[in-house]
Parts: sequence; structure tokens; C-alpha cells
Amino acid sequence: MKINIKSLEYPENLRKIKKPPKQLYLKGNIELLKTPGIAIIGSRKCTEYGEKTAKQFSKELSIEGLTIISGMAEGIDSFAHIGSIEVKGNTIAVLPCGFNNIYPKQNIKLYEEILKNNGLVLTEYKEDEKATSDKFLERNRIVSGLAIGTLVIEGGHRSGTSVTANLTKEQGKNVFCIPSSLENQKGITPNRLIKEGAFLVTDVEDIIKKYPELNLKKRVYREEIIKIEEEKTIKEEYKNVYNELNEENPIHINEIAKRLKLDINEVSYKLTMLELEDKIVSLPGNNFRKK
Repeated sequence: MKINIKSLEYPENLRKIKKPPKQLYLKGNIELLKTPGIAIIGSRKCTEYGEKTAKQFSKELSIEGLTIISGMAEGIDSFAHIGSIEVKGNTIAVLPCGFNNIYPKQNIKLYEEILKNNGLVLTEYKEDEKATSDKFLERNRIVSGLAIGTLVIEGGHRSGTSVTANLTKEQGKNVFCIPSSLENQKGITPNRLIKEGAFLVTDVEDIIKKYPELNLKKRVYREEIIKIEEEKTIKEEYKNVYNELNEENPIHINEIAKRLKLDINEVSYKLTMLELEDKIVSLPGNNFRKK
């Protein structure tokens, strides 16, 4: 789909930025352009701390009902999109290229996952255009332009992350930063931005409270997300037994076997393995519950 700056579908907040794109090419859920979103940006070669933080904040912001916006680059961008996808949240990826030349190539699978999970991918470039250094900077103005604020997670000296943060400030929007260790070279940009007045962030509430007018409501309960994350770590061969259990009401081994129509010895083996993996709790009288 293609829209131009005069189209009704063209996002109003993007019209207000300096040099707004004259046209946008879109694939996926165009309705996401009407939703409030936070841009999450950072280093392409991020640390494990950066990866973990990007996923965590992306998931929690998604749960709060915000759309995650990023540039589908390596590193923090990718982990921001992935975090949102993992909790069935909304995410928008802005490309520095056309749809026939996805960049980086190793993120083609991520591009497909975003579309598969009802996300949106957009670009201002025709389908055969390739990514070039100047297009990265042009892409950044769209990332910040679509968002109501930008969260910075790691960034080295004189990085593209700094450019996007500065664009956010120029657009009169909030810049949020995760503080980083002084020993972390990827922490130079967020630490500097904090010194210059960006909001220091240690949890999602630090961001949410800046937008009371949105009256944000959690899209899903945190308990449901914990369940999603937990079930990902259960081996497939044990899932049938695990899914019969809950956290509150213990279930007897005979009842599990009866429900699943399995031999008691097979159920006993699976329960033992789940207990060894610290996924369930064994109670007196052969009763079991999720941990």
C-alpha cells in the first residue's frame, strides 16, 4: 500500500516534523499508525545488558498498550521488535530501503515475523531501493516522528542513536534513557543525554507517568505474560502434563492420568522431570501444582 502526505491515512504526528516524507509504502496493519507509540533505539552491537533491557521494556510497554517503534536494525532495534512480538504486542518497523531489498538481510525473518504478528512495516523508498548511509539518518526522523517519545538503550560516541535522540528533542518530545555503567562504552550516549536533561528511566512507570492524558490500560495482565514466558521453557514432551496443573489448586496424579488417558507411570515420570527442572511443586499425597 502507498499513501502520500495528503492521504487521510497519513499519520498526523509525522506531518509535523521537519522534512516529512512525501509518501510512505506500507505492509501490514496500517491501523497501528493511529496508536500511541514509543520508539526504542540503541546500539547495533549492544551488550547482553542492552539486549535484556530492550526486551524487558519492549514487553512491558507493549503490555501497557503502547506500540513499539524502531528501525529493524541489528542489536537494540531487533530486540525491541522481538520483545513486543513475544507478548503479542504492536510494533512498527521503519526501513532504510525498499521492500525488495530488506536491510539487514539477516533480519528478513524478523520482518516476516512482524507482519505475521499483525505488525506494520513501512518505508519512504520505492521497492527496489537499497539501504545507504544517508538513508539510515533519513529513516531515523520517521522513527522519532511517529513516536510520542523515544527510549534510548545504549549507544556509543557519535552514534546514530544520538541523532535520533536529538531529532526527538527537536520535535518537542520526551527522551528517556536507561543509565549505564561508566565502564560500558555503549553507555556513553544515554549517560550523556541524561546529563543534558533526558529522563532517567529505571522502570516502565517512569515513562507511563509522563502521558497521563493517554489513560493507558494494560492490554493483558502481567500474570498472563509470565505464563507465556514460562510455557516457552517447558519441553514439548512434558507440556501435556504441565498444562493440566495450575498455581493454586493441587491436582492428584491419578486425576492427571485420568484426564490425559495416560499410563500412571508415564505421568509420574513427566512429573518427576518437571519437578527436577523446578517447574512444579510436589505436595504430600501425590498432589502437584505449578510453581
